[in-house]
Amino acid sequence: MNKLFYKTINIHTTFELPKIKGSRFIGDIFHVENKDDVEQFLQQIKDKYPDATHHCYAYKYDVKHALDIFGNTVFSTKENKANDDGEPTGTAGKPILNTIEKNQIFNVLIVVTRYFGGTMLGAGGLVQAYGNCAKKTLENTKTQEAEILTTIQFTYNFDFMPAIRNLLNKYHTKIIEEKYDKDVYMKISLNSGYLTGFKKDIFDISKGTVSVITNAVK
Repeated sequence: MNKLFYKTINIHTTFELPKIKGSRFIGDIFHVENKDDVEQFLQQIKDKYPDATHHCYAYKYDVKHALDIFGNTVFSTKENKANDDGEPTGTAGKPILNTIEKNQIFNVLIVVTRYFGGTMLGAGGLVQAYGNCAKKTLENTKTQEAEILTTIQFTYNFDFMPAIRNLLNKYHTKIIEEKYDKDVYMKISLNSGYLTGFKKDIFDISKGTVSVITNAVK
């Protein structure tokens, strides 16, 4: 059993390119987990640079994983978006998103703010400027590995409590919810790489009387 991790960031970083024909390009990168995080940080940037011409951005969050035909783990995200914020279509948000995808980083928002300097850069110039600003912002940010966690729930008979407690410790689980009635109900999280082994062990321990329901993968 191997733990599964993905690459992300843990701190907010700002980076500004040297002026390009009078235009300023300022990159900001944030760790995000959901849409509320994205909206909060976008508003923060708009408040920080209220007189800017454009606030272009891209994000990816909600990490998923699967195995390819060779058995290798492949990561993807359910939520990703690029926004040009008034720049010509595909010249701003897409280069930012391409930077995120090329670096295989997840749960991240990159905003590139532009102050127009009076000279048009053309489509190619915009793609290069926004992409380079996103790239430099990411390069100046400390990345880290984060676990991919699965949330599961199950109910078991009290007779199995000692063995299941040992199992929870073996797989380094976190108890989210626990209820006692005629049986014991548990909701826990564990590393997604441990899920198959955990399900097999709990099936064996309970002699097939416990089934695990997978709620969500994060």
